[in-house]
Amino acid sequence: MAMTLWAGNALAHDGEINISGKIVDKTCTVSADSTQILVSLGSVASKQFARPGDGTRYEPFSLHLEKCGSTASHVSVTFTGTPDSHDPALLTLTQEAGSATGMGIALYDSNKNQIRMMQTEAGTDLVPHEATVTLNFYARYLANGDVVSAGEANAATTFVLNYA
Repeated sequence: MAMTLWAGNALAHDGEINISGKIVDKTCTVSADSTQILVSLGSVASKQFARPGDGTRYEPFSLHLEKCGSTASHVSVTFTGTPDSHDPALLTLTQEAGSATGMGIALYDSNKNQIRMMQTEAGTDLVPHEATVTLNFYARYLANGDVVSAGEANAATTFVLNYA
């Protein structure tokens, strides 16, 4: 019995990958005290939310930036997270057993203009070579139009810094 081995042609193709990018000097570093922020909205009576749009007091919080590049001229913030199903401008509450319903968390800029979830706020002009920058915001509970029930009312959002 004779056996013949035949090797077929191996095909090879050459390709090229082009990688591009840019090193810029118009960003800032988020200060260590702003990488994990806790905003306490406290305990609030559910009867305070009689109709859609009823809210609690504004609780301030700040993002601290440092080491801004010499060409940094403007920074704005986009808050990302899960929008509320009844009012997508609000951040939805964490869905766990025993969680409150009928409200979300509204975020505001330093002038108390509401910042819709997933949309960029107007931002702040930066002073060249400024050592630190503080961006001030507010948070509060806001009734979303659904039936309000008592329970834990927690949420989480992340922020994205946008530079011009």
